[in-house]
Amino acid sequence: MKLAQHSTFFYHSPVTLIIFLFIFLISPNVLSAQPGKHNGEELSIKSMLESKEKSQKNTNPYDYTDEYDIPQDDFERGQPRSAIAGYLRAMRAGDLALATNYLDYRNLSEKTLSVGKEELARQLGVVLNRTLWIDLNSISTLKEGLINDNLPSYRELVGQVDYQGNNIDILLQRIPRAKDKVRIWKISNATVEKIPRLFKRYSYSPLGEFLAKKLPAIDLFGVMLWQWLYFTLMMLIYYSVAKVFTWLTAFSLKRVYHKVSNDVLSFIKEPVALLIAVIFARSFRDEANVTMAVRAVTEGSTLLIVAWCWLCFRFIDLMKIILAEKFIAQDKPLAVYLLRPAGTVIKIIIFSIAALNWLENLGFNASTLLAGLGIGGLAIALAAQKTVENIIGAITLYTSAPIKIGDFCRFGNSFGVVEEIGLRSTRIRTLDRSVIYVANAKFIDMNLENYSEREKIAFRPKIFLAPSTRKENLEAVLEAIRAMLSDNEMIAASPQRTHFKAYTIYGLELDILAYVKTTDFDVFLDEINQLNLNILALLDEHDCKVQVMAERVAE
Repeated sequence: MKLAQHSTFFYHSPVTLIIFLFIFLISPNVLSAQPGKHNGEELSIKSMLESKEKSQKNTNPYDYTDEYDIPQDDFERGQPRSAIAGYLRAMRAGDLALATNYLDYRNLSEKTLSVGKEELARQLGVVLNRTLWIDLNSISTLKEGLINDNLPSYRELVGQVDYQGNNIDILLQRIPRAKDKVRIWKISNATVEKIPRLFKRYSYSPLGEFLAKKLPAIDLFGVMLWQWLYFTLMMLIYYSVAKVFTWLTAFSLKRVYHKVSNDVLSFIKEPVALLIAVIFARSFRDEANVTMAVRAVTEGSTLLIVAWCWLCFRFIDLMKIILAEKFIAQDKPLAVYLLRPAGTVIKIIIFSIAALNWLENLGFNASTLLAGLGIGGLAIALAAQKTVENIIGAITLYTSAPIKIGDFCRFGNSFGVVEEIGLRSTRIRTLDRSVIYVANAKFIDMNLENYSEREKIAFRPKIFLAPSTRKENLEAVLEAIRAMLSDNEMIAASPQRTHFKAYTIYGLELDILAYVKTTDFDVFLDEINQLNLNILALLDEHDCKVQVMAERVAE
């Protein structure tokens, strides 16, 4: 495809402009942060991992049993933190029978009890997963719980769940143990009574409920196995829809623009399709199956960042093809060599920005990393100063193109043929067949004379005649040389000069100037060889003796 066809596609295709406008209009909404919250703070994978690590350290029984006089209990319900931690561990393991030991089923209504103890424990787990990330470090380790929390002394607040615009407290309650009346902590019966209503509001979708009950209780980063499978399946469905959409778009473009490049069609059907699929998945995901852990994981925007990187990388490759054709059409083939390193640098910049954005989304402080990289980058920049100068020199040689590979030139006091223009140095083959490497930063500061840029080559023989040469003979030989040059098809008609120039200590100097119409030096040598023989014959014919400099010096 010609350059003009690429340009027409990119600048005059309303369909393409609509596609890109659609992507860029939707993407900001998808990229905007909608993080999960815990106590007013953003919930991220980093905060989840840190909270989990601290909680595991702080919920060991031996940490508090002796120091705070915590009652011994088979289920570690002697303090609020270990009680709620025990329930969460049981739910994570999928052991509903164990989880029932952490709920207070006393004084519940018949309607609530009819749900079943294990089902109530499971439903509470679903509600907590959907609405509340419990930071165990905020739960008291004292057997009496927090004292000054504006709650009765026998209750402890775990968190609050929004229900129809009101905040519902999730409470622990200190109650007597059935077998010996030792006071332990359980999830309050007041909270248990509200579980069916909360579950009706925050239950999974029918498919999510089915998968949650049938698949093993295995989690990664707090996301259950069934959720990974569910959202992966949904992603595949959205990708299939996007593939169909982009395939139809590419097919329509092919019908309208018959000469559209296959590279352009591939760009639409592959990276654009993935980006649209990710945008659809994030925009139309089933919120009924999104838990706090899922929300925290998706805030990393990993797939979205990967899709954008792939789109940008493929777009850069496509632009390299278009620009290469443009430079070749403008007779700047050297600039083509610059496209590859330039594209690589742009890709590295895009990748770096994407990686830092990804780390920020995960909850890590990218500014600290940037500060460290800045100091290290400064040291590297100082050490690589000469290298950077040479790279800039290479860019200058590529863009301004004073010389090209294969050109015969004079640089400084040397002559040679340019064999390679690298990022660091330029390689030149001299007339002695040796190779000289000149640093680009130094090379661009030299006086460069490019002989290959000549459209014709000058013929300027230096001829001195003996002072005894007669005037008539001199006029005749000049006229004969002038006629000989005019009749030669290889000699340019203008400029041509054939004159008696001056009296010198070497003899009578002739000024002869003509241009051979060739840029091939071998052809030029063959032509001037014949011209010199013809001039020699004319000098003999008109009795003009050439004055040899050595003879004049000897006199």
